[in-house]
Amino acid sequence: MFIADAGAHQVVVLGRGGEEVGRMGRRGSEPGCFNFPTQLAFDAAGRLYVSDSLNFRIQVFSAELLPLRQIGSKGDMPGSFAQPKGLGIDPDGHVYVVDANFESVQTFDEEGRLLLSFGREGRGPGEFWLPAGLHIDASGRIWVADTYNKRIQVFQYEKEARTP
Repeated sequence: MFIADAGAHQVVVLGRGGEEVGRMGRRGSEPGCFNFPTQLAFDAAGRLYVSDSLNFRIQVFSAELLPLRQIGSKGDMPGSFAQPKGLGIDPDGHVYVVDANFESVQTFDEEGRLLLSFGREGRGPGEFWLPAGLHIDASGRIWVADTYNKRIQVFQYEKEARTP
């Protein structure tokens, strides 16, 4: 089991019995270091994605836990972050990141290229108020913890229909 320990600026690894078997990272901005990591996700290839909130990025690690790349940086343009919190990987390998300050979800390909962004500040469907978490289930449904609206919103990823 892997746990984001925001206060220690590390990822903690636990064994099957719940015992600590390792830690990775320290506070910093270099690859492999964290500044308040908040959520973790694994893709089908075993790569670890870490929402590194106050470094304004998602860090990607190999299955051997070696730094591979980062997605995003601090900014206010699409593809950048103000406060990335939750993240998830859909069955097609797309990376979804919920940003608490932007009140949106951004979707990237596995190389970190922005594909789509949705959401805005508000109380209606598809609108958020300080969203903090995101989970993608095996069916491709995207569950967003819409914190200050006191609700969970669920979205369905639809694959693009291909024509012959």
